[in-house]
Amino acid sequence: MLKILGWDGYEEGYKRTFDAFQEDTGIRISFYGVPNQDEMHKLALTQEFDIACPTTDRLMSWCSSDLIAPLDETRIGYERIEPTLHADAHTVIDGKRMGSPCVWGGAGIGHHTGKAPIVSAKVSLMDLFDPVYAGQLAMREDTAFVAAGRALEEDGKLPYPFADSYLVEDRMIANYDVIGAFLAKHSNHVARFWFSEEEGVNVFRSGDCIIGYSWDSSLAKLDRAGLPFRFVAPREGAICYLQNFVINKKADKGLAHEWIAWVNTPKGSSHYASALGVNPCAIGAMNLMDANVQDFIARSYPPEAQLKLWWQPEQPVWFIKNRKKYARAYRNVVGK
Repeated sequence: MLKILGWDGYEEGYKRTFDAFQEDTGIRISFYGVPNQDEMHKLALTQEFDIACPTTDRLMSWCSSDLIAPLDETRIGYERIEPTLHADAHTVIDGKRMGSPCVWGGAGIGHHTGKAPIVSAKVSLMDLFDPVYAGQLAMREDTAFVAAGRALEEDGKLPYPFADSYLVEDRMIANYDVIGAFLAKHSNHVARFWFSEEEGVNVFRSGDCIIGYSWDSSLAKLDRAGLPFRFVAPREGAICYLQNFVINKKADKGLAHEWIAWVNTPKGSSHYASALGVNPCAIGAMNLMDANVQDFIARSYPPEAQLKLWWQPEQPVWFIKNRKKYARAYRNVVGK
């Protein structure tokens, strides 16, 4: 039995994927889903697991917690991953392969096509704060600082480049003080906060929100349900996250490596990416995905958007601590 700690809210897709894996390998899977990165890391400290799925920007914290073991590149078929997604600078730590990229997705602008029509080629993250959408905006209180920060940077209103926020604590604080003041000024725009995939979908389903800073996977769910919502990569570039498989130091290494190797095949990669409604990492996998998923990805990431992808930098421990403080303050100001 292989124990996987992953993302909540994709049960139907996971079942198809796990059934296909068991059919090919004979290995059964026990799955436990969590809503966000913080919960996954917290749970991994106390619960047994073989495989977990942190994004690249959080991988260092898993290593610092002494939770995970190096991967064998040959056993997992690492050469089958698209070379542009290797992210070796972040997944090779102290000379050891600690993460294996499996899917990638992004955050951008989710909108109701009728009530919040936008021109995809021109839309900016700053458009989220257009007065016309006041009281109808969906935000995640921590990543709201990324959206607003990158928009303010383009307008020349930050004291330092936004990327410096992840490198120097004093610069993060200087930038985040400016961003926090901007968000507080526009606090009346927020109708609802979200933090998990389910909440990210429900803010739109509820009718409370017509625009938001959203994950592409949330809008993919709404799209598949036939609802009039779309995902748009802003002109600043969609903020992208590269998900990895990591293995517990106490894991059954044979079973864990077999799972990763299977997902690194075109078949396995297309199954796993389709389950989440995001982009696969294995070479040739996209061609095997359902036509509706391919269509959603093509619409969400046209060629010009693919050239502007902005990969979320690594988040040091001091950054995460400060980020939580600013997020709490933002929620308190909004009062939701």
